[in-house]
Amino acid sequence: MNTERATPEVIDALAGIEMQRQEREKESGVAVSCGWALGKLYELLPRKRKPSGTNAERAALRGNIEAATLAIGRLGRLARITGNGTTGDRPWHQQKSWRDAQKRASGNRHRKR
Repeated sequence: MNTERATPEVIDALAGIEMQRQEREKESGVAVSCGWALGKLYELLPRKRKPSGTNAERAALRGNIEAATLAIGRLGRLARITGNGTTGDRPWHQQKSWRDAQKRASGNRHRKR
């Protein structure tokens, strides 16, 4: 585990996301709340790969990335544990993959004459 710590801004953002996720869970369920929260957590991750700046800035960036990554992992486990990792009302073995949906959609296109 890294010794870098997340910045107070990221810690506050993580806490706020979790509080809002819990409220959404009460309204819409675990799957919806986890999906929403994952989107927000991914927004916390930096867009560019190479950290620049001073050593302290790079350490803070690594700490922020680690904190967001850990929160993403916890949400993934929560979704799997509660059994809401699948989408829709069908059991997992009856669900169609996105590739199947793409194949059907491309086969239904009409050619222009």
